[in-house]
Parts: sequence; structure tokens; C-alpha cells
Amino acid sequence: MGILAHMKTKFSTLLACMLAVALLAAPLASQAQQAPAKAEEQQSPTKEIGSEVGWGVGTVLANVFYMPTKVVYAGLGLLTGGIGYMLTAGRGDVANEIIYPAVKGTYVLTTDHLKGEQPVVFIGPGPDDQPPEQVSKAPSDSNLEPR
Repeated sequence: MGILAHMKTKFSTLLACMLAVALLAAPLASQAQQAPAKAEEQQSPTKEIGSEVGWGVGTVLANVFYMPTKVVYAGLGLLTGGIGYMLTAGRGDVANEIIYPAVKGTYVLTTDHLKGEQPVVFIGPGPDDQPPEQVSKAPSDSNLEPR
């Protein structure tokens, strides 16, 4: 192997390491920018940053497995929905009942998903499923009508 090829290999390795460090340090830089606003309420900033880094690393590792699985599931749902459409002589409702749950849902996990603050929706709602309505604490107009 010539000197030029050896230098190219070393440079590529150095560049890959620098990229990995930059990607891992990005959450720390973001946290450092937000830290002055929260400085009074935090007692141990080192512990908080360490915790956030841990959640970030866990999120990245979870996404390494979750994202390809979700994309393959959605692709197979699209394929199955197309086959269902053809086998039922063009009934779109059959295809939609297969496709919608496969392609809807969570594709990227966040730290909120890992902490349990947001639900992970692997199989999405169907085409006829409505999102849950917000429950209002104010009295409705129907309760105010005279009887």
C-alpha cells in the first residue's frame, strides 16, 4: 500500500471519528445553550447533563432498531394493501384498512417516548378512526337550554 493510500485511510478514519464526536456532542451544545435559563432551578447541572446524554444515547440506540422495523412494516403494509386491492377487484376500503394502520404512527423515537411522556404508536389508527376529542371543563350549550 502506497503512502498516499495510507494517508487517505488515516484521514478517512479521523474524519469518521470527528463526525461521531460532533454528533454525540450536539445534544451537549444544545443543553449548554438552554442551561443559563434553568441555572437557578438546577442544583447539579453535571448530573442533569449526564442524564440527558444518557437519554440521548438510549434514543439513538433505540432508533437504530425501531426505525428500520417501522419502515419495513409500513412497506409490507403498502404491499399487502395493494394485493388486497387487487384481490377484491378494486375495493379501496379494504386496501385502506390495511394501509392506514401500517403507514401511520411513530417513525422516530424521542427522549419523551423513552421517558414515557408520549406514547409510541407502532400501528396507527385506521382510516375511520377519529382522534380522541379534547374534554372541555366548560359547560356545553346544551346544558344551558331551558327545559
